Amino acid sequence: MPSTKIKLLELLRIFEELTDEEHRLNAAELTALINRRGLKVERKAIYRDIAALNQSGADIVKSGTGYYLASRKFEDAEIKLLLDAVQAASFITERKTEKLSQKLLGLTSRYRAASMINASKIGGIKCENEEIYYVIDAVNRAIAASRQVSFQYFKTDPDHNDVVQRQGGRYVVSPYAMVWMQDRYYLVCNMPSREDLTHFRLDRMKSVTVERTPSRHFSEVSEYIRTFDVSHYAKKCLNMYGGTVQRLTLRCENEIASEIFDRFGQDTVTKRDGEDHFLAYVQAAVSTGLFAFFSQFGTQIEVVSPLNVRESVKQRLKDALSLYEA
Repeated sequence: MPSTKIKLLELLRIFEELTDEEHRLNAAELTALINRRGLKVERKAIYRDIAALNQSGADIVKSGTGYYLASRKFEDAEIKLLLDAVQAASFITERKTEKLSQKLLGLTSRYRAASMINASKIGGIKCENEEIYYVIDAVNRAIAASRQVSFQYFKTDPDHNDVVQRQGGRYVVSPYAMVWMQDRYYLVCNMPSREDLTHFRLDRMKSVTVERTPSRHFSEVSEYIRTFDVSHYAKKCLNMYGGTVQRLTLRCENEIASEIFDRFGQDTVTKRDGEDHFLAYVQAAVSTGLFAFFSQFGTQIEVVSPLNVRESVKQRLKDALSLYEA
């Protein structure tokens, strides 16, 4: 009986690895592959084994002169989507990107895997913090247990050296969520000395420890009462810079409407303002990230109100201009 179960598992692996709609195997080929793996099987038994696998939930189809696995847990388009996301994620190291990509490719046939990996070599900047998986796991466990986490935090100096902040001292925070924003992965948390939320880059965290101390509830330091609305929070905090959330009125050219909706959400309230412009009414954290967003559109976007934000934008533009007029 054990050998029968092993034989069925090996047969299923063969279908997963070596077949798809364009690559089929007949009974003789399947028999040879099973025997090559050290298991004795007769050709006539293959038909019974295929029937047994289908009865157990597999979707093995006979087409023409061969058999193939017709459906899998993930469709090829889904695997490609996940593969591209892993390849593009800057917070995953090169080594972990390769290992995770191979795991994803194992969800389809080797033939389709080869074409996917060749079309998914996006490249780009990757972090070098090999602790990233451990960091994510520890933070996730702390959030689930409502406990504080402590860690070291580093930044890179102009000579490409990783410099641990606070002379090597540890940060202790109450963690609430992890947010993937602008191709970076952030921890949203509260520091004991503050009455608001702040962020830390997960790929810059090291030596993370889940503490025994319970976390401070997010309702004490944010507008959220029962659940922490990660999507709502990320939408307000452009580029994950902290700042006071304010209501803004923006006057924009019609051609950047898509960018406004992409940034602030499809539910953004708008109003036509002449033939070529519209007004957008948004909520956002007033921060360096917000000003950077405005600056990329030049004259296509104008802050109408509030006055303090409008004046801040003007001053930043004057300061930038002074660099080139000196």
